[in-house]
Amino acid sequence: MNKTIFALFACLLLSFGLQAQEYSQENYQPQRQKGRHFLQLRNGQVVYGNRIQYKSPIFKQDFFLVDDTLKYSPELVDVYQNNDGYFARVAAGNRFDSFAKRIMEGPRISKFYTTTIDYAAMGYHPYGYGMPRTSRRRIYFFSKDNGPLMTFNQQNLEQALADNASSVVLIQRHKREKTISTVMGIAGAGLLTYGLLSSSQSSTNPNSVDVSPTVYAGAGLIAVPLVIQLFRKDKLNQAVDVYNYQVKQ
Repeated sequence: MNKTIFALFACLLLSFGLQAQEYSQENYQPQRQKGRHFLQLRNGQVVYGNRIQYKSPIFKQDFFLVDDTLKYSPELVDVYQNNDGYFARVAAGNRFDSFAKRIMEGPRISKFYTTTIDYAAMGYHPYGYGMPRTSRRRIYFFSKDNGPLMTFNQQNLEQALADNASSVVLIQRHKREKTISTVMGIAGAGLLTYGLLSSSQSSTNPNSVDVSPTVYAGAGLIAVPLVIQLFRKDKLNQAVDVYNYQVKQ
């Protein structure tokens, strides 16, 4: 009797062990196959790989390289993720700058950026024309519900966040603050110009100039909005944060 019970108990343990192993394999293999790097093509197909690189060979077309074997043209790719982060297409094209990097992932609104290079006109100096000056700047975008990327500005956010009253209030405050800053900047520039024109040569020292007080007043009006902006979080970013936070609730 004891041998029969022991045999039945052993069979049950073996059965549970096989089921656990089968469950582990079913859940482990797909995860291992997918990895964390992928290309999502514009036709909806997703290509997973352990390594995804963007290649820009000289005198040849750029391409994505998956696991050192598969090649895909950038114009076929909608989004991709590799060691550098998650990127989404900004516009049609076959260049690296056709994609923007995600810097904030939200339940509904995510934020991206791409970098562009601005070229200034070549300056002239006594020895000829100099090399053109370049500067890099970021352009920000956002995506709602994993949709297409849109420029991160007041007009687009006002439409995308219209279904959240708290976000709309913050956007309206942004509009008012922007208007006030513009008015103060224009008034400050006017006072500064008037002050410079009304400044006169000092009567006691021919080599000095008596600066009109309106010069300082104008400079102060121009500086105030800039200083405030340094210490106050942008209302557009706050509107996005509130929108995502209330979705989580």
